[in-house]
Amino acid sequence: MTIPIARRIQIFVYANWGREAFLYFVLLCLAIGGIGLLYFLIFKLKIRSPSNYIWLIICGVLYTHFTLRLRNIPEEAVHFLEYGLLGFFIFRALLHYVKNKSIYLTATFLALLIGIFDEILQWITPQRYWDFRDAELNGLAAGLLQIVIWKVIKPKEIAEKINPYSIRALSLVLALCILVFGLCASNTPGRVAYYTRILPSLSFLQKEEPMSEFGYKYKDHEIATFYSRLSPKDLRQNDKKNAPRYAKILNESFNISYDQFLRDYNPINDPFLYEIRIHIFRRDTHFEKANAAADPNEKIESYFIAYKENLILEKYFSHTIEESIYSWDKKKMDKINLSIEKKDEFYESPVSAGLFTTFSEKTMWISILIVLTMLSLINFYSRRKEKRR
Repeated sequence: MTIPIARRIQIFVYANWGREAFLYFVLLCLAIGGIGLLYFLIFKLKIRSPSNYIWLIICGVLYTHFTLRLRNIPEEAVHFLEYGLLGFFIFRALLHYVKNKSIYLTATFLALLIGIFDEILQWITPQRYWDFRDAELNGLAAGLLQIVIWKVIKPKEIAEKINPYSIRALSLVLALCILVFGLCASNTPGRVAYYTRILPSLSFLQKEEPMSEFGYKYKDHEIATFYSRLSPKDLRQNDKKNAPRYAKILNESFNISYDQFLRDYNPINDPFLYEIRIHIFRRDTHFEKANAAADPNEKIESYFIAYKENLILEKYFSHTIEESIYSWDKKKMDKINLSIEKKDEFYESPVSAGLFTTFSEKTMWISILIVLTMLSLINFYSRRKEKRR
């Protein structure tokens, strides 16, 4: 319900208390929750076993660790807190039906499924984005809470033995997670273009960030590692054949906002222009950041990123960049060269890093079908076993 207004909340908090306020809020809630749970263990349950407290410390450290890893995007840490709390509510709800150890896995996968649908809702909301990593983070938060319940609180009503009904419930939730994940992974820009032609009312989705894309990983040991939706052959051909047209579009859109450009030339209608514009933006942003930086280390780091991004542009988008106003002159490159010590140091561009490059869509669906078949057999076997009783 808060997704449509989340950006306004974010801007308000940033303006009044700073972006770190989200992180401090989550850490404060974790501290209060940890102290409250410690009080509950000592004075209510009167637990004397050291293992409960050791697990409490482990889980507290893990929650803090994963929260601090989000310090660059602190508003996402709120999700980590929310889904930990959701994991507790799901456990309480499932406890009416499942009273054995399978409840912990079932609750985790159910929270993950809700997290995926949460990301889907974000994707269809203008100015909001889909991210598989956010869905995984949501599931992780709920999973850690299940460990707290299992190893710290240790509810007495949870039995050791798992019955056939619980196996079927777990297999069903897991199957739904895998199936929905597969459908989201297959919601590529090409498919978005296809079904929006059939349903024009959904045409606004064409200008949103892609939910999922398959692409290629370029490992250039002389320059950097980067990602692209285009194969090496297609990237070369597009750059050579369409350079005048692409350069003209880039030049004429100089005064158009960066976000508007990416919406007009998106991965669906023109992946080449979409990618080159992001590389240009990243290069120029870090160059300006380096010029303004007072800290020598920050200046060197930013120059290094700008230098590497420019090398990617000059080698893989060469014809287009040379004909555009975004081409760098020798003086600018010489200035950067004097500021960078280790030019051969490893660099991996984050541009389009969310592409699936380790497996194809066909391989993914074969794997999904195999897993779903196995889960169906487990479900069938557990049902027969229950009937025999």
